[in-house]
This record gives sequence, structure tokens and C-alpha cells, in this order.
Amino acid sequence: MAQKRKKNKKKLYWIVTLVLFVTAGVVAYLVWDNYFKDKSEKKEDTIEIVEGKKENDDEGKGSSNAEDEEVIEKEKIVLYEGDDPNEKEGLTGVVTYAGVSGEYLMIRVNIDQYLDGGSCELNLEQNGVAYSEVVSIAGGATTATCEGFNVPVSRLGVGSYQIKIKISSGERTGTINGEVNV
Repeated sequence: MAQKRKKNKKKLYWIVTLVLFVTAGVVAYLVWDNYFKDKSEKKEDTIEIVEGKKENDDEGKGSSNAEDEEVIEKEKIVLYEGDDPNEKEGLTGVVTYAGVSGEYLMIRVNIDQYLDGGSCELNLEQNGVAYSEVVSIAGGATTATCEGFNVPVSRLGVGSYQIKIKISSGERTGTINGEVNV
């Protein structure tokens, strides 16, 4: 009987070893397949488009006939709908941030048009003009912005203020309105 137990243990050992090898092989295959499958799909997604290909015949070397050339015109792609804000007569924009941070009331403004220079005049009103300041316009890639207003809270009282910012650049002007609570 002692020999039977050894044979059963040997059989069990070989079966477990075989199962582990088969499992390792299957896992290795799946990893290998996914690794190369992703690379082949990326190559298929890249498509090269050749436009207006000119074919040269032996007879027509050195000449460019209109009949030999095929011209393909693309459709004009519209990136967005609406009017171009740079072509408007007046200036427009929006108050992007108005709030108290530490000891300052910070007001940030974005102007819809691209401007090389100009000025932004801030008027905070609460029963009349409570505070006034003028800063320059800073140009960006496609829009412009006021350089920023940092009003000391100690110069203002508590309450709600109307924000009126007059922007001007050359002959163009505009007004941006908002409201802030201090």
C-alpha cells in the first residue's frame, strides 16, 4: 500500500505541473496576441491621402498639360457657426471672475476680440461710484483681457456692487457689466 500512495502523489504532481504549464502558455499567448494586435490596429487607422497626383507618360515628358493633371477641391470646413467677433463694430466681453481673495476683491475680464492695446476702466457702484481704476488691455492669441483689477477690500464697504467696465481700443468701445458681493 505504501507504493500506491507514492504513485498517486507522483500522478498528482505531474497533473498539477501540466495544468500550470498549460495555464502559463495560455496567459503568455493572450498577452502576446494583445500586444501585437494593438500595434497592427494602429497601423490600419493611419491612412495617407494623396491629392492631385500627376502621372508622367513617356510621350509627355517635360510638359504639363491641363488634361494630365487632376485637381481635387476640398470642401471648406466651417469650424464654428456665427459671426466673427473681430469684425463687430463694438467690443464685447465677460467678467470671468469677481470675488474676494484674502484682502483683495479680484475682478478678471475676458474680451471677445483680439486687441493689440487699449484700456479697461473699472467703476464699482453702490449708490454712486465707490471705486474707479484703469488698467491696460493685454492681447492673447485669439482674444484679449484686461490686465486685472485687485481692489483692496479696506477701500470698500460691505454689500453688493455693480461692476461696469468700459473697454476701449482705438475707435472701438464697449461696456461689460456684472455684480459682486463683498
